[in-house]
Amino acid sequence: MRIDAVLLAGQGFDYTRSVCIVVDVLRASSSIVTLLGRGARPLVAAGSIEEARRLHQKLTGCLLCGERGGLPPPGFDYGNSPAEFSRLELGSKGAILATSNGTRLLAAMAGAPAVLVGCLLNQRAVAEAAVQIAGERALDVAVLCSAAYGGSTFVLEDALGAGGIVDSVLSAGSPLEASDAARFARDAFLTAGNDLPGAIASSYHARELIQAGLGADVAYCAQLDLSDVVPVVERGEDGALALVPREP
Repeated sequence: MRIDAVLLAGQGFDYTRSVCIVVDVLRASSSIVTLLGRGARPLVAAGSIEEARRLHQKLTGCLLCGERGGLPPPGFDYGNSPAEFSRLELGSKGAILATSNGTRLLAAMAGAPAVLVGCLLNQRAVAEAAVQIAGERALDVAVLCSAAYGGSTFVLEDALGAGGIVDSVLSAGSPLEASDAARFARDAFLTAGNDLPGAIASSYHARELIQAGLGADVAYCAQLDLSDVVPVVERGEDGALALVPREP
């Protein structure tokens, strides 16, 4: 069995034999981990703003959250700000989340045997969960970077997030063999380790967020192992994607 890092998920990858970890450090994966940690139930991922609005008509008690171009669409309760979500007291209130890249990739993963959501915030927890599931079901592990523009453009922060997860897997003594891409991502993460927040903040998308006044999100998303929450994707009969915390 092996662990791979898919740096451009939009370029095509056979994920039918892998436990897949979807990584969108800035910001969908970090928002999902944070919303579940704050108690959002249910948490539903939408592949588009239009789908989110349709789901909201059915799930009227849920908060409508998301972004296009980094900012909340008209009529949404919140944008896609994990730093803001970290301050919410949701209780058992639900949320619907639609983002430019991360939730789109989740919606495209229908054929995968298991889909988890990972980022720097939960890198160790999601790595442990993926290795356990892979061992139980004789599967590989694939860490998929959401990247940008439908997964067609490399982004630094997702490569570093993938590298952190790969490092957690290999440092724990897993027997999984690392692909060249996984080794590359891990090396990048370890190289950035002396100033990971600075490396994240230097990325193109991070600089866009900082210029838009969302620098708090960049700093929040660069934290390591802040959460033990491991989001698991469950597809309902109506095709809706529910995100639930994996039970230990």
